[in-house]
Amino acid sequence: MKLTKLFYGTEPITQNYILVLRVIMGILFIHHGNGFFDTKAMVGFADYLEKDLHFPLPLFMAYLRTGAELFGGIMLVFGLFTRFGAFLIFVTMLVAGFIADKGDFFGDGEMPFAYAAVMLTIFLAGPGKVSLDNYFLTKFYEAKKS
Repeated sequence: MKLTKLFYGTEPITQNYILVLRVIMGILFIHHGNGFFDTKAMVGFADYLEKDLHFPLPLFMAYLRTGAELFGGIMLVFGLFTRFGAFLIFVTMLVAGFIADKGDFFGDGEMPFAYAAVMLTIFLAGPGKVSLDNYFLTKFYEAKKS
């Protein structure tokens, strides 16, 4: 590959680019959601949601947010129900950006909005060829043809 085509071309360098993005982001969100099974951490987060952000049903919302990050991250890593997982995290990040960080796109809300953009990209691109979604859908359509 010519150097000019590498830096100025419009085609992806590899067809598996979405795999790299999907797995790295999945691992990050599994890490973010690892407090899901820690009752003390969840109660502390619920306290923040109630007192600082005035969320209704704060403990439920804490588990909803953390669960979306944990299970959405798992979905991304394995490429199973990928678009659903990306959508869960996308919505979670928008809530974090607009509510918790008050829509401060160039300040405190920068990270949630960046994560939301990546999740939207994964949602639109789909899971890619190296995914359980692709494996099961291929099997499904092969069985349907028979």
